[in-house]
Amino acid sequence: MNEAARPGVSPPAAVWAAIYVGVAAATLPAVLPVMVGIFADGFGYGLARAGLVASFNMGGILAGCLLSPIVAARLSWRVAIRLALAVMIGGNLLTMLSGPFAYVAATRAFSGVGEGIVAGICYAAMGRAARPERAISVYFGGQSIVGMVGLGSFGWVAATFGWPWIFLLLSLVAVPGFWLADRIAQAQPAPAAATSGLRFARAPLVAMTFILILFVGMASLWPFIERIGTGRGLDAAAVAFALSASAFGGLAGSAAAGIVADRLPRGAGLLSGLAMLAAGIAGLGLSSSPLGFAAALWLFAFAWPFQYAFQFGLLAASDPGGRIVALTPAITGGGLTIGPALGGILLENWGLTVVSLFCIACTAIAAGGAMQQGRSLIRRSATS
Repeated sequence: MNEAARPGVSPPAAVWAAIYVGVAAATLPAVLPVMVGIFADGFGYGLARAGLVASFNMGGILAGCLLSPIVAARLSWRVAIRLALAVMIGGNLLTMLSGPFAYVAATRAFSGVGEGIVAGICYAAMGRAARPERAISVYFGGQSIVGMVGLGSFGWVAATFGWPWIFLLLSLVAVPGFWLADRIAQAQPAPAAATSGLRFARAPLVAMTFILILFVGMASLWPFIERIGTGRGLDAAAVAFALSASAFGGLAGSAAAGIVADRLPRGAGLLSGLAMLAAGIAGLGLSSSPLGFAAALWLFAFAWPFQYAFQFGLLAASDPGGRIVALTPAITGGGLTIGPALGGILLENWGLTVVSLFCIACTAIAAGGAMQQGRSLIRRSATS
């Protein structure tokens, strides 16, 4: 499949700056299990209310993502990013003051709004990269590394120095964003370019729908991996090993997509990801050995970011203004919300085979639809 022409791509420095700031804004969601423990024990809220605080934080991020296209359309990206970072860091500092449950929950929602706005604008900047597949792959690789480091160290930091240091570290990581905002602003499209993209406003919405379908399918199976492993007769240590391996699988998938982005057409990338996913799911259902199950889960985790990179590339190609791309974190979050509910119903009532087929079907629909839309986008570009 030939690639559609993409006018007005972002300078490389702007893309790298967006990747860093986007990862910095996503640090807290990447270490959410540790944060829940801090709210439960450090703040003394218990698990139920700690979960509510986490939900307020994620709800704020969702609201910020939905607001980001509106904010970016009325302000320069430089100003919008700096204001959103100020909200995010201000929320962290207010959380450090501690206080009643309602106060802390409000500070996390406030901070989350800033995180969401920053994430949306950074996604828009990455979507305007010369090769958005590579940009999103590097972003997810960085997010995976931050997650692994944070999950392994933040608990120790809280136990050794106290939980306020966690929020201080989250803020310090984001501070360079105030200077990098100048670089990211270089990726902002001119008003004329954004207006010209309105002709094909339906195309990015369709591409976003395929991303939602992909994430619904993947999230319908992923949360139940531990239950599937024990159902295959594996002990807790074997399942834990497989889950640890999957973290490296996801990192490898992001790296692979970034490496082949210049060499592999989107259609071939989408089909390759689908084939790897089907093989991984088959292995999860058939393997009863610890190594076989771990290998299948590694392949499943590898295929997810690999497939998503090419879906994101299509979305970016169909949305040169970047306004719909800015909603990507909200849409993927929606898929991660819907998928587990559907997967739980399918698994409980019809078993692993049905939920596995559902996951594969969603990925096949997303890949097939994206390939068809890619061909349509090329034809439109050729005739415009």
